[in-house]
Amino acid sequence: MNSNTSKEKKPNILFIVIDSLRNDQIFGENRTCVTPNIDEMISKGTYFSQTISSADGTILSLNGVLTGLFPFRTGTRAIKFNLQKNNFIQQLIDFGYDIFGFGPSLTSFVPFSKYFQNENSGYHAGPPAEPLSNELGDKILKLIDNLPENKPWLSFFHIEELHSLREGSTPVGLENFDDPKFGSTRYERIVSHIDFWIGKILDKINLNDTLVIFTSDHGERIPYGDIRDVEMEPALKGLKNVGTKFLPNSSYKIGGKFLSKVRKPIGYVRQKNANKNLEPYQIRSRENYFTPSLFDELLRVPLIFYGYNTPKKIITQQVRNIDTFPTIFDLLNIKIKNKIDGQSLVPLFFDTKIDELPAYIQTIPLEKTKKFDKVGVRTNNYKFFVSSNDLKSEMHLFNLKNDPHENDNIASSSNELNRFKKILENFLQMQTDTNSIDSLEHEKISSELKKLGYM
Repeated sequence: MNSNTSKEKKPNILFIVIDSLRNDQIFGENRTCVTPNIDEMISKGTYFSQTISSADGTILSLNGVLTGLFPFRTGTRAIKFNLQKNNFIQQLIDFGYDIFGFGPSLTSFVPFSKYFQNENSGYHAGPPAEPLSNELGDKILKLIDNLPENKPWLSFFHIEELHSLREGSTPVGLENFDDPKFGSTRYERIVSHIDFWIGKILDKINLNDTLVIFTSDHGERIPYGDIRDVEMEPALKGLKNVGTKFLPNSSYKIGGKFLSKVRKPIGYVRQKNANKNLEPYQIRSRENYFTPSLFDELLRVPLIFYGYNTPKKIITQQVRNIDTFPTIFDLLNIKIKNKIDGQSLVPLFFDTKIDELPAYIQTIPLEKTKKFDKVGVRTNNYKFFVSSNDLKSEMHLFNLKNDPHENDNIASSSNELNRFKKILENFLQMQTDTNSIDSLEHEKISSELKKLGYM
């Protein structure tokens, strides 16, 4: 389908990214959120039920989406977008597209948001992140009302409503959805709230000439029983109040460390008791939100193509988020200029088989390398990952068909281990880490990420 000869106006592209949205929260029986608008996109569009993100964090994930490249080519420890010359956004501009959008006002986003033609395209990143009901939703609707009619456009909306959970805050406007009928957990109620706004956005779109992509950058933990480990630590408010009242300000830091040492052992005992009969999947759901992870709850994301030229179809084959823009370009008959790791999924739209390629996966970088840093590969049947600091340690292998929640590590007993070690080695041999950043910019980005809880 790759031909640039057509002189007809190309379709518009509406690209919606819901930060931290898990795939199992928009499809399947094990959810309690209410999402009629997302449900309609799935029922009338093309839905990929097994889409794997390259990383468990925003920058590495979306950088892969916008370039079609795995992180080992664009910066494995990147903390900002690293968009090469021929990234997909630039190629669309060269083809005559106008680019609009909204994203968080972060230094790490600037290499991407600089392409947006609308003014004030950045919103407050938090904490807390600006929610849809606090002006952002209205800004999006107003922008759509003023999009050009004589030129094709791409509008990219990065929505951080679910990110409020990581920051310990509640989105503005959730009050109308803070009810069990909209979800049994706060996460699911926020998803119901987001769906309400998705309906408002779609009402303004002409689906005959607009291709809608609905996806996420990565997933999220949903604490089992809606209780996180840290919430099991005692508050010790009495001791804190006494210290605040009688001790000098200079001692607050020392006092805080003391209280932390007192609370953690008590919290640990409570955690051990509370988690006693739980599966590993349930136990790790209660970990700190920012703990790096390559389990599917952090990597399996929704991917829906809806509107222009998309058939009604549910596709269960594993695909990667780096396949998203190659698929868009194929649907739009635009030739890709550079070599990429992603592939077009369009043949699957029409029941034509394509190779099910392995997904390279890695954790997001923290300020310093730590034991949580992992790299790995995923296929439809297996997940393999190891420590990125020592490829012979922290080996994990899961049979996803028999063990979809990744409870049973079979690395020590499976004949598949060597095969997956070789696949990972082949990926890492292609590593051309090109990310660079000056010290001042690094300091600024690190400061912003620390405020958000990432570092």
